[in-house]
Amino acid sequence: MEETIRIALIQPSSPPEKKAFEEGLQILKNEGFSVKSFVDFREDPPFQKAFLLFEIMTSGFFTHLWAARGGAGALKLLPYFDELFKTSKKFFSLPHIIGFSDITTLHFYFYKKFGKMGLHAPMVVNLRRTDTEALKKTFSLIKGEMSQYKLKGKAYKRGEASGILLGGNLMTLASLCGTPYFPEEKEIILFIEETKEPLYRMERAFLQLLFSLKKSTIKGLVLGDLGEINSLEFLERVSEFLQEDIPIGFSFPFGHISKNFPLVVGAKARLRVYEKLSELEVKAF
Repeated sequence: MEETIRIALIQPSSPPEKKAFEEGLQILKNEGFSVKSFVDFREDPPFQKAFLLFEIMTSGFFTHLWAARGGAGALKLLPYFDELFKTSKKFFSLPHIIGFSDITTLHFYFYKKFGKMGLHAPMVVNLRRTDTEALKKTFSLIKGEMSQYKLKGKAYKRGEASGILLGGNLMTLASLCGTPYFPEEKEIILFIEETKEPLYRMERAFLQLLFSLKKSTIKGLVLGDLGEINSLEFLERVSEFLQEDIPIGFSFPFGHISKNFPLVVGAKARLRVYEKLSELEVKAF
């Protein structure tokens, strides 16, 4: 275990359920991580949350910030972050943020503003129900034990492409479209996941995302878990709006499921889609 790994547990979105949080905290301690919790289980005002996170991030002490849970609220912090970081005189190396769902907002903000990569992975409250292999892969990435890794899924459209791996929760991504917080990259491998959303809302959100980007930006598309939505039906409804030559894979093991394997937001990635198999190769931190 690297002694330099120091994790702050944060609450940028909705307050967590106490029992699930405490069980997740114990899992991290059992793994040997040095952990300090800043979770108060209250619904604090956005400015208060933003200021606390700013202080934690710029302290220079923590290497990772692990979100207690997702839910809602992270979007409200962004304008406060703009002001806080603009006036800061501190020199700092920002920690990596860990989480998914609503935490997609923070991954995009800090990648766009500082080029900081984040880890799309289970939140603290999810750890007790996370698949053993997914948890092992997440811990290995945090410890710096891998230079790159692969995830496998099913094939929808054959091909091969490289780009910057960007994505996350689909509704959250759509909410960032047209804002100053959406990263601009010439070549993107886009990954999405979603849960508890009807097909028409997912279709609308995806098209909003797609129409907000330059047509040639998306070089490959990777679908994780989409909840109760059939991935093939979703792709049949939206693929006509994508460029014909991009590879597309689906049923990758990430999202609101126990097999929520980690993805490094902002990393270099290569997507290969064969006749029946998809393979996503991702560079680590």
